[in-house]
Amino acid sequence: MRLRPTVDSGLILLGLAALAVGQPHQLIGDGYERYAQLSTVLGEHRLPGGDYSLVGPLFATPFWLLDAVAYFNATVIAAGLGVTWLLLRRRVDGDLLRAFLLLVVAGSMVAVAAADFYGEAFTAMAVGVGLLAVALGHRLAGWVAVVVGAVNTPASLVGLGLVSGVETVRARRLRYLVPFAAGVALVLTEIVLRHGGYVGNRGSRTVMPYSGEPGFSYPFLLGVAALLFSFGRGLVFFLPGLVLPARQRLRARSPELEHVYLLWTVFLAGLVVAYASWWAWHGGQAWGPRFLLVGVLPASLALAVRLRDPGSRPLADLATLAALALSMWIGAASTAFNQLWPPQCGGDTEFLCHFTPEFSPLWYPFVARPDLDVRQWLTLGYHAVVLVWLAVPVISRIGTSSR
Repeated sequence: MRLRPTVDSGLILLGLAALAVGQPHQLIGDGYERYAQLSTVLGEHRLPGGDYSLVGPLFATPFWLLDAVAYFNATVIAAGLGVTWLLLRRRVDGDLLRAFLLLVVAGSMVAVAAADFYGEAFTAMAVGVGLLAVALGHRLAGWVAVVVGAVNTPASLVGLGLVSGVETVRARRLRYLVPFAAGVALVLTEIVLRHGGYVGNRGSRTVMPYSGEPGFSYPFLLGVAALLFSFGRGLVFFLPGLVLPARQRLRARSPELEHVYLLWTVFLAGLVVAYASWWAWHGGQAWGPRFLLVGVLPASLALAVRLRDPGSRPLADLATLAALALSMWIGAASTAFNQLWPPQCGGDTEFLCHFTPEFSPLWYPFVARPDLDVRQWLTLGYHAVVLVWLAVPVISRIGTSSR
């Protein structure tokens, strides 16, 4: 028990180091497009048109000057977790807070977001930390961060609208609609100034009946089902902590934690609604449900409070261990194998990687069985240590209750 804070902190720092230097960093896809637009602003001193917001990329200006834009997202994630620690360190039990941060770093899919310049990392951290600040009473700074994060990914306005609506009903104050109105106004302003807005395209035509169509052409209910349950993108498989009941335990620990957990999950639900009917609901050639990255926060918090629940029953503890084991594999696979792509993940067979377990990024490493380099072995070893470290108290609890 005396060593736990030191070991927890050391494992968190090791995990952050792995995100920064323990994996390849790259500029691909719309991450490269964001970089190109930022280069136009800073290098050519003009405002470019384009499909993607400049809000997040502008914060990466120092990284552009240092030719280190590929490391911006890793820094954003580390900074977001650092601010989270500062906000909660005097309000929440240290064991629970450290378990939460460790799960975000080592037991989630943040490694993929840290390795590129896609917009989801900035949005997830700005919105996640902003909603935490709102729940803790820092309303002005919190809402500003939430609005900035949502504007960076305009589809997030649906999540912002739901959060504003929930807070309006909860507090019976119309002023909570102001953040949503501000977000809409800023997105429209950027579109007008840049003559932009996402015009979209379409994917490959395949045997899937709704493929090859542009815009919001995917049946909404099928999109929701796919985002929740598909083997390659489903939240059930990539954010297992979400299936664990946690609100009552969070309420007993801290009403503020229960509040932010609610806000995080409502925002996540808004993202599911926003993306479900879009033709590219799957995020293209991405590792897991990248559009729903903010979900790692409520999933990790729910799992952390279950791990640190001394009154939990044995069956509930077994479910917690199962969610922990899957979460640790998610963290390990997203760090060690995020460059391992099935050749079927493209063209007219890309749908196999969205729906079938064999080509899911979670399970494809067992199919491909690649030769591992030193970095991958170290990554797997680190996640195995974290798994054992977090599981031992729960296993001990089960053993004690069975006597």
